[in-house]
Amino acid sequence: MPLAEINGEQLYYEDSGGDGPAILFSHGAFMDHSMWAPQVGALSPTYRCVTWDERGCGMSTASKSFTYWDSAADAIGLLNELEITHAVLVGMSQGGWLTQRAALSAPDRVRGLILQGTSVKLLSEEETTGYTQLSTAWMAMGPVGEIADAVAGIQFSATGYDASGYVAKWQGRPPGDWKEVWNAILGGRDEIEGRLGEISCPVQFVHGTADMAFPVSVAHEMSALVPSSRGVVEIEGGPHALSLTHPDQLTSAIRGFLQSL
Repeated sequence: MPLAEINGEQLYYEDSGGDGPAILFSHGAFMDHSMWAPQVGALSPTYRCVTWDERGCGMSTASKSFTYWDSAADAIGLLNELEITHAVLVGMSQGGWLTQRAALSAPDRVRGLILQGTSVKLLSEEETTGYTQLSTAWMAMGPVGEIADAVAGIQFSATGYDASGYVAKWQGRPPGDWKEVWNAILGGRDEIEGRLGEISCPVQFVHGTADMAFPVSVAHEMSALVPSSRGVVEIEGGPHALSLTHPDQLTSAIRGFLQSL
């Protein structure tokens, strides 16, 4: 099992290998590397595709509290581990939070960014209250019943996608194992909206019009702040986790951006 010890944590990853340009895929909260399987399957004949489990998710550890700057350092550390000098970074939701910070902290390592279903503003007071309540319930009772349904609904909305596989993964771990993931969601980000203009590499935004976590307007607002933005690809009816519900459309957007570099 491929595990790398990076910044004091054991991080699981998968590497398709090959000599093609490298892509590092970073998943959203409570998801894992497997959410990118459709894209890796389609792109790996041409590109070197690396997926990983971020701290506290999948098979990776989270032994202490962390911020998304720490997660960004993990991403760059994984590139170092695999001797990848530079890569295109694809980040969904919290993967987008760490990906933005990786581009700011190590711009020489990043050829381009694809930000899917993510945001830059901090959670509002109302959002913080709602997610805190959900976190408290998850930690007390586990991701069962309405709690699991709520998180699955955020990821997949009313697309009919069968989320049972991911729910089973959540339930396969003690509720307390998710503590640091929740803590990072609620308090692991600082304000970087004013720094988006510092991102110099090309950036493509991809967003579903039915995203329940962040409305598509968020992608357009972010795009306007990035000097090298390639604009927003809207996927009609797409929820938060586009890679699984609308794999062909997302893969097409990623491929088009890669070919444009």
